[in-house]
Amino acid sequence: MLRAFWTRDPGPDEKWFFDKSVWQKMLRAMSGCGFDAMILANARLVGEDPAGEFDEMRRWILGSTLDYGIAPYLAINPERDLSPIEQARDSLRALLETYPEIKGVFVDLSGGAEHVQRIVVDALDAARPDASLYLRGECADPKELVEGIKRRGNRPIRYSVKYSHDHLVDANPDPVFSRWIEAAGAENVAAEIAISNFEPWTSFSYDTAEGILSNLQESGCDGFSLRPLSPGEWPHTSDTLFKYQWQRDMVWYSVWGGAGVGQLIRQKQPKWLVRNSKLVSGFEAGSRILELLALYFAGDKSGNWRPQFCSIGDEHGAHLLSIEDMLHLDDMPAFAGRNWWEEITGDKVVHLGEYVESGTPEDAYGPEEFIEELSDLSQQAVAAGEKGMRNASGEKELPSFARDALCMGTLGEFYVARFRAALSHSRGDDAEAVEHLTRALGLYREIAAVDSSHRDPSDWTGVVNALEREQADASGGVFERGSAYPIG
Repeated sequence: MLRAFWTRDPGPDEKWFFDKSVWQKMLRAMSGCGFDAMILANARLVGEDPAGEFDEMRRWILGSTLDYGIAPYLAINPERDLSPIEQARDSLRALLETYPEIKGVFVDLSGGAEHVQRIVVDALDAARPDASLYLRGECADPKELVEGIKRRGNRPIRYSVKYSHDHLVDANPDPVFSRWIEAAGAENVAAEIAISNFEPWTSFSYDTAEGILSNLQESGCDGFSLRPLSPGEWPHTSDTLFKYQWQRDMVWYSVWGGAGVGQLIRQKQPKWLVRNSKLVSGFEAGSRILELLALYFAGDKSGNWRPQFCSIGDEHGAHLLSIEDMLHLDDMPAFAGRNWWEEITGDKVVHLGEYVESGTPEDAYGPEEFIEELSDLSQQAVAAGEKGMRNASGEKELPSFARDALCMGTLGEFYVARFRAALSHSRGDDAEAVEHLTRALGLYREIAAVDSSHRDPSDWTGVVNALEREQADASGGVFERGSAYPIG
């Protein structure tokens, strides 16, 4: 079973790329977590200089992975290469011949099947017929792609497909993933785990991860590849104390490597986790908040909806999900596909606008149930986060866990306040709505303050500014749609 992790080929301008100690630590840690493959993303096809410092470093990285029992792969996007097809194909062929350590390639299909066939498949079969080929096919029609791209000698082609689109909410696969299994055969499909509803924090969704692993094994899938929770921060980090954030994510990777949290605690490793094992359920409640927020609003399942930043992206950029938006989701295209909750839980979901008009039927999940569940989860996460912060004296790794759990729990309280503001506004009690908005703004400022103690505060400044503008307008009796509050 393929157990691969993604990192990136950043180019010659980022100094961390040339720090061998970073790569050695990463490879040693990931091997210890149970991973057997590394995917180096954004690999360039043209302009390679085998004698240059960058290419020498990449050669060292690819060779070093093998020393740790990790097979190196490249992820490429032919569409990014503007050179003629023949030149791009020759460049890829030269790249594959230059680095015999490469086990295979993961290929983006944005350029179309014919483009991929002429550039990638032909070059791979000519230069490295032994190398594996994974087509990243979630945006393509499974049957058309399986029948449309072929390797010489009927060599196998595998497919890397997103397991749960852009959000992690449940252990069950997205229907698109299931269709790929039917079209290509489970043994030829690898799950790509790429999620956006936790960044910049870690994920404590350990039960969900274990459930996904169990599903993949039972279905006989080829394996999986796990993308970083914060792609711009791995393997380097924005954390002032590098080891804190590194250890934070190592628990997440260990679970995906096959060692559940319970197993880690029974093995008494890592010791800091064992000493604070009673806090784990509270940490997990924090991640459940992010899952719940992603699933409740659902929409098109894409990363356009960022619950941690209370923002939605469209063709004009990201803007605040205002309380006026929350009352009118039905006219927002990004939230049009709101059947995801029913798809996962089997229950109908009722949103604020529907609730204001007709309430919540007995067999449905509405705002009252949402507020109740969110309040309970927030209480658990905040309690664990606060206790973790108190216990952090003398601990090296716990602070990052505690900070993230505290932020997640506070985010839950933030949304409870905003839901109440929206309900008050719908009843015409704008004074009460402003009170709830003011509380929500204060809670989000707390999140920004806690997280900015070890991260660039610009991650939060745009959201705080947008919330402040919304609150100021509401205080003057004006409740605007979110497009009035862009997040720059």
